[in-house]
Amino acid sequence: MSVRSEQAPAVPAGEAASAESERRRIDEERRENGRVPTTFAVSEAAGTHVHLCQAEDIAIGGITIKHAKGLSHEPRTEVALRFALPGSDEEIVARGEIVSDSRAGRFRRTGVRFIAVRPEHQQLIAAYCRRG
Repeated sequence: MSVRSEQAPAVPAGEAASAESERRRIDEERRENGRVPTTFAVSEAAGTHVHLCQAEDIAIGGITIKHAKGLSHEPRTEVALRFALPGSDEEIVARGEIVSDSRAGRFRRTGVRFIAVRPEHQQLIAAYCRRG
């Protein structure tokens, strides 16, 4: 009886290095942007599907949200977010890109990097993070 082992296809060195470089850049950006722990409702839309989520933390460059464990996202998926920061009635509208998605107990935790936020909304987020 012979056992045949299959190897995963080789990833070209340039692509592997590029993916690792991007991962390091995102981690570094996350550390530089001082995330502030928080809790508030977030409406998240990917395509035609809209889901209510809960913010876990926020920074000038992104947000971490928790949502039902049955909902998962592929990295680089673009999402539309709507939320109001605690203590504010102003609705912030932002577009983001999924940078991480993992199980967290009975939920999923998803990291979103902001890719489009109106300047006045960026200022609101920055002021909230400074107070946090």
